[in-house]
Amino acid sequence: MEARLHALPHDPTDCPAPGDPLPEPLPESFPATWSTAQRSAALLHAAAHARDRQRPALGVALLRLAGPGDGPGIRLLTADLYRLAVELGEPVSGRVPFPWGHSTYAALSYASLNQQDLAQACLLPVLQEIPRLRGDDLKNAVYAIIVDLPNFDTSGAPALGEVLRDLVHAAVWQLTARIETMPVALMLGLHQAGKGPEAGAWRRIDGPLIRPAHIENYVGKLRALESPTAVGGATANLLDVLDAEPRPGGEGDGGGDDRDEFARNLRRRISSFIDDELRGRSAAFVDDAHLWARTGELLDDRTVLLTWFLPTAVNGAAVLLAVTREDSAMTVQLGDPADGGPERAEAYADRHPVADLVDAVRTEVERDPLFGDVTPEGRRLLTGHELPLPAADLWAAWKARGKDRLLLWPHGALHYLPVALCTADGRPIADDWTVTTIVGLEALLPVDGPVRPRRTAVLASANGGVPYGLPAEPALEEHARAVAEAVGANPLTGPAATRAGLLAELATADVVHLAVHGTMDQDAPWLHCLYLTPDEDDDGRVFAHDFLELDLSGVRLVTVAACESALGRFDRADNVRGVPAALITAGVQAVVGCLWAVRPEPATYFYHLLHRRAGQAEDLERAFREARAATRARYPQYRDWGAFTYLLGRSKGAEA
Repeated sequence: MEARLHALPHDPTDCPAPGDPLPEPLPESFPATWSTAQRSAALLHAAAHARDRQRPALGVALLRLAGPGDGPGIRLLTADLYRLAVELGEPVSGRVPFPWGHSTYAALSYASLNQQDLAQACLLPVLQEIPRLRGDDLKNAVYAIIVDLPNFDTSGAPALGEVLRDLVHAAVWQLTARIETMPVALMLGLHQAGKGPEAGAWRRIDGPLIRPAHIENYVGKLRALESPTAVGGATANLLDVLDAEPRPGGEGDGGGDDRDEFARNLRRRISSFIDDELRGRSAAFVDDAHLWARTGELLDDRTVLLTWFLPTAVNGAAVLLAVTREDSAMTVQLGDPADGGPERAEAYADRHPVADLVDAVRTEVERDPLFGDVTPEGRRLLTGHELPLPAADLWAAWKARGKDRLLLWPHGALHYLPVALCTADGRPIADDWTVTTIVGLEALLPVDGPVRPRRTAVLASANGGVPYGLPAEPALEEHARAVAEAVGANPLTGPAATRAGLLAELATADVVHLAVHGTMDQDAPWLHCLYLTPDEDDDGRVFAHDFLELDLSGVRLVTVAACESALGRFDRADNVRGVPAALITAGVQAVVGCLWAVRPEPATYFYHLLHRRAGQAEDLERAFREARAATRARYPQYRDWGAFTYLLGRSKGAEA
């Protein structure tokens, strides 16, 4: 740093020799004839020497007087001064809490300079201390995590990403243990911070994503390489944490003798590149509004927000926080009481024990119940106490206060739990509640955006997936005609249901319905695929990442009648990727899809009613609830109505 300052043109200062006093940070200590640039150079020069003289507080004071600056040299000096303040036990004045905020702030600055080892060195002591913190120390540490962690870019730094994840999970558990003396809102802040820079990314991306040439090159290689066989479809590892790092051997840029394995790694590489582009295009997350502290006041009188956290390495625990306008309540469940040590902790990081329960629920509700609406085991799971859901007395108290709207903010495998099918007071939750999933706290804020003329577009392709090994489905086009009839639209089917046709409709319609084949690529969720009709210029496939190139901020609703269209994959920071996530990121207000494959008859009936009612009412959530209830009444022998899920990305505010 000193060398850079000494090299500044027209540097007006003399470098102080060892032992010489440093200039005091007072305006009168500089000649009146100095320009602003000269004054800043002198102050930066002195701040660098303050670091070397082990005087961090003076160094930071000099930096502040030097004025705003964000160059690499200044960031490095800032990080050094805050790290030195912690080492010497000398707090730096200002709003950054000591010592926890000093450490996270220094780590953030080092990480921005790709100094990952130094960043980890600042964070590891915080991680080690969190289990011993109490009172104001714990509050200050949690606040520092909430403020700084969303701004770390862990692209290409998996080790740093794991430290950040462990830091959030450790703070969640310590806060849970001490919640009686801590502000409950801090738990919401930790959930938000844990998602990193992508939390609410759709609000902060500067326009649609433009894929750079290297990604286009990989996509071209993939299209040329893949044989006409469908990808995905199985969900064996859906509930595990997604590891975005390329697998050893055949990473996608060469090598690997097996063609299928090479193609799989190529898809993983493309999906990883898309992640990097999203992080690079997202502005820094600055929660000036402190949403986590204001959540209650953003909820209306009808609404209960349920937010979960599944902390790793804590006996498979699940923490559920329920927030209303008036108050909040926390429920903690312990899973496996055995202490399995580091190996079990690592296993929890990849697959939390709650995932096994969610997997069992999904299996049972899809299984043929023979003489009932669900298998006996499914009924036990949905009505039992194993799932992390509110206690019976909470449900009763909320209903007595007139509440009938649930906002779900899931975590981990709970993204795929059909909460509407679970029971409260002996009744399916969907009987008494409008159930909506949100992507984050920013969904609670009112959003100004373009308003399109009301028009519903309907597209269906019976043969789009045939070249990739999927069967022709004439029922899809019949389904589309029924939905189009409900809104007076002319559906695009057969040769007209192309990728170009879809993009044209997304550019002008405010509601879009798709009835197509779909496959979930679990290794590369940004390649979650919808199959439209091929034409002479295109193979008909629309990948999740294709939607990221569009500005869909005028679209109120996209509904997708495709297998597992509501699914995605979540990473270690609990950010979800896939078609719904891409649509929300591109600006769509809400997405409706299916958590599993639904039979044609109930699917057609549901979407027909949903679109007819959505065209007549502003409240899309209520239209969704009514259509789902009517589908259940019409097809009581199936649990398919519980597969439909409503994902809210953007809100019209507390009254929505």
